[in-house]
Amino acid sequence: MEGWEVFTEEEAINAAIDKYRKDPLTSVAYCAFAADDGRKPPEYRFWFDLFLKLEKTGSSGVA
Repeated sequence: MEGWEVFTEEEAINAAIDKYRKDPLTSVAYCAFAADDGRKPPEYRFWFDLFLKLEKTGSSGVA
């Protein structure tokens, strides 16, 4: 996703929801899947770490 490098966590969650139109946890997971090219680049790591944080908080959308 364009601009992920400068997103705050809240901005990233909102951008993921805007793109995938799902709940925060699912939308962020889709972003991680989309960024995974098998090499685990920084973008994948960003989205995956955010996914784990949301999952730990119960996917409320507040990281």
